Amino acid sequence: MTLVAADRQLLIRQLGELSGAVEEMLLSGLTTASDTTRKTFDVTFREASRLRLLRLASTLRQANEEIGRYIGKSTEFSAKRLAFFLNRAWLLARGLLRALQSNDDGELAKLMWIPSTTPIERIDVVTLGVSKRVAKGAFCAFEFRLRDVADTSEEARGLSWSYVFPLKADIEVPAEAFLQLPQKQNFKASELLEPKVASITKALIAQDEQGNRRLTLSDHSTVTRGEAFADWSRFQHWTPTSVLNRIRTHEPTPFELEVELQDEIVLQEWTIGDAEPDQRDGQIVYPVQTPTLSMRAVVPATADGATLRNQLDELRNRPSRPPLFGLMHFERAQLILQPLSVFEETGPKLLTISDQAVDRAALLKTMKF
Repeated sequence: MTLVAADRQLLIRQLGELSGAVEEMLLSGLTTASDTTRKTFDVTFREASRLRLLRLASTLRQANEEIGRYIGKSTEFSAKRLAFFLNRAWLLARGLLRALQSNDDGELAKLMWIPSTTPIERIDVVTLGVSKRVAKGAFCAFEFRLRDVADTSEEARGLSWSYVFPLKADIEVPAEAFLQLPQKQNFKASELLEPKVASITKALIAQDEQGNRRLTLSDHSTVTRGEAFADWSRFQHWTPTSVLNRIRTHEPTPFELEVELQDEIVLQEWTIGDAEPDQRDGQIVYPVQTPTLSMRAVVPATADGATLRNQLDELRNRPSRPPLFGLMHFERAQLILQPLSVFEETGPKLLTISDQAVDRAALLKTMKF
């Protein structure tokens, strides 16, 4: 990606202000964090999003969210998370600033982290699972894990599509309610929850260095529901070979997050133990065991994790369990599992999505931004 002269100069100024704001906060302490600090972060976040600086934008969003928790005296505030994202924001800001000032396009491209994109005329997909994240008063985000039904190989590559909706502090509706809102492509995200084929046209697929593929819809895209899908068994094959190969060839950098290196997995034989609190991260942890692997299934201890906790408790009490689909990454020398669904006879049962009734009156209030 090439930045025009005006964008380069604007970004140079904003990156300087951002790194200065981080340094001031680190030198004087969190007591100096204010709405002005958040505004500096927010302005740079918006500019980074406009220029598709994905890594910087996501880092600033996370840091600003944590500063907001601190200012609001939220019990969910984590000094550890804030320190990590402030450090990452400063490294990215200084690195990008140096690359821009020295006209080092190679280093700039590496730090901008913009995957190559390919336009597609049509792709038919089904949903295997959905991850959910809620930041109260900020946003709710869903990531749909899709499969191309035309890819019949056992090593079919995953594909994700993200849906993010901003939240006002006074809105009290389940996050799933936002999936009912119509999109500009004349469909509802909730339609992708059904065990049916969805036909998508005139979209883009971006692929990063790890081979992860992300679907992006344009104003010209269409999403159409098709027939029910039945051949779910062909998506249940998984071996750790690809994960091991990635570990052997991976060269870590200070800019990456553990979850950026996650893999989609399917567990055929597995057991799950009693939930245990993890006081360091505000999570609930379930030990998950397979014949060859030991994992920690992590679930938010907050209200947005209630659905998944209830589903895992129910599965724990079953005499036998269906194949489990989820995301796995390495953190603190441990295997961390994010369960998303189980494969039942009728298709994937989504473990993260609540079937709670939607208050349509409350939902309509969210439209007044």
